[in-house]
Amino acid sequence: MIEPANKTLRLSREAWTSLSRKVDPQKSRLNWKTRLGYGWNGAIHSLLGDIQKRSHAEALQLVQPEPPVFILGFWRSGTTFLHELLCCDPQFGFPSTYACLNPSHFLLSESWTRNQNQRTTQRAMDAMTYSWASPQEDEFALLALGATSPYEALLVPSLMRDAETLLDLRTRSREDQVRWGETLQHFLKLLTLQQKKPLVLKSPSHGFRLPALQGLFPEARYILIERNPYEVFASNLKLWRTLVGQYGWEQWRPEEIENFILRAYVLHEEIVSQQAEQGGAKFMARVRYEDLVADPLQELEKLYVTLEIPAWPAAQERIRPYLAQVAGHKRNRFEISSAQKARVDTAWGEWIAKKQYLWPEQYIRLA
Repeated sequence: MIEPANKTLRLSREAWTSLSRKVDPQKSRLNWKTRLGYGWNGAIHSLLGDIQKRSHAEALQLVQPEPPVFILGFWRSGTTFLHELLCCDPQFGFPSTYACLNPSHFLLSESWTRNQNQRTTQRAMDAMTYSWASPQEDEFALLALGATSPYEALLVPSLMRDAETLLDLRTRSREDQVRWGETLQHFLKLLTLQQKKPLVLKSPSHGFRLPALQGLFPEARYILIERNPYEVFASNLKLWRTLVGQYGWEQWRPEEIENFILRAYVLHEEIVSQQAEQGGAKFMARVRYEDLVADPLQELEKLYVTLEIPAWPAAQERIRPYLAQVAGHKRNRFEISSAQKARVDTAWGEWIAKKQYLWPEQYIRLA
């Protein structure tokens, strides 16, 4: 996830209207300034979205995106690092931070902001540097355009209470499912018009929707990255508390986030494992975050071979400078309570044992 430059996510009018109706009046933090900001922004972005569609109507009907590469993995599993590595390969396109936060008009406006695109900032959750031009999660574009999204909970935290409905697209109405698929395909068409390349996409939320993705993109390639679940839990606590605290429209309690993370991880693993066993994906590869960090080039070469991605030597030469640039990055250290560790052991013990992970005492301290 990212930390946008201001506290108003760029929602369309439809997205704002739909989400604001889901706010619990007893817990609402919305005031007239916030409502005015989202209402005004929504009207502008919807208007620009109509202009973008109309000005590219013929091209959008003709364009056919190539099968994408989807990076899957639960939040804080290393999906960002893997995404940025693959996006160094010039044969691939990707959605930029600007495009994901401005999906209604990036074809019209992104080139005008090229100078600003070079300005960098750091993410609050891990100090990784990003800019408007950096590869980003397409999930923010789906949320902004009004498609159903787990990131609705960043704004309406009470939605976390029903993790299945929030996360599993199959539990939503047929109308919601169709709209989600059409919105994703529309965004990919816009990106293809802009870049004319096969796309590398990364969104942890896509793991929950793997059945739908395989139906929409039968020739797509999938990479599943996993990381020590204890670190994933601790890092997710920091991530969700930070962003919900910053963007949430409702009052919330820390234990609600903790309960959500524990349930969401199990649901993610169940869906991904089930789909992998059924062999729904023509191309699927796995990598561990720990292995990727230890030897990025070796692990990437394995992925290229497994997924039958061509031109590894050329990609390798473009990846090396990026690795040199991030060589000084230090992994986060965390602290959780003994009670929290016990909850993780109970809820995730089966998956921890299956993946053969141990307690990462180098990176987590018990309070």
